[in-house]
Amino acid sequence: MEQLLNLDRELLLAINGWNSPISDKVMLFFSSIPVWIPLYLIITALLFHPKWQRFKSDDLQRWVVGLFSVAAVAVCFGLCDQISLLLKESVQRFRPGHEPSLEGLVRLLEGKGGSYGFVSGHAANTFGLATLTSLIFRKKWYSIFIFLWAVTISYSRIYLAKHYPLDVICGALLGAAIGLLVYYILKLSLHKYEMYRRQRA
Repeated sequence: MEQLLNLDRELLLAINGWNSPISDKVMLFFSSIPVWIPLYLIITALLFHPKWQRFKSDDLQRWVVGLFSVAAVAVCFGLCDQISLLLKESVQRFRPGHEPSLEGLVRLLEGKGGSYGFVSGHAANTFGLATLTSLIFRKKWYSIFIFLWAVTISYSRIYLAKHYPLDVICGALLGAAIGLLVYYILKLSLHKYEMYRRQRA
């Protein structure tokens, strides 16, 4: 375990040290939550678009599938956010900016952040969204784009010394697992609703 943590620390210092003025701006941009609001709005709209809806049935109206899908995304975000917060408080691993042994060794372009960093909420949320929506849409180019987006945001958290690589990797795995779980809950919920409508017909 000690060797793994040392490697984690060395990778952080290496990634944080591979910097330039341009990459600083790019990583700060990717790490910012508000700049991605337009992307979230576009994904929300696509969840209601008939050509993007994977769940099709004579008993399921487009708006119903859209509402169920939007609710699934909201649940996914909520679970990723709350579970990552719970893990932070349970594990209590200091972020790099709060680690005394790293003082003066890391560049903190975005400040220190909260005290604890395991696991990364950014990584959990982005990989949760990427996993869930790629399973809903089943479009290759979208899946490539959304996972590259999630990887870049996750990498930016290491670059900015807000998280260690292990924080990000475990956050990504957590998000992917939650996204997969929520997808199957969505499938089950739509199936149950479809059966209900048929019984009422």
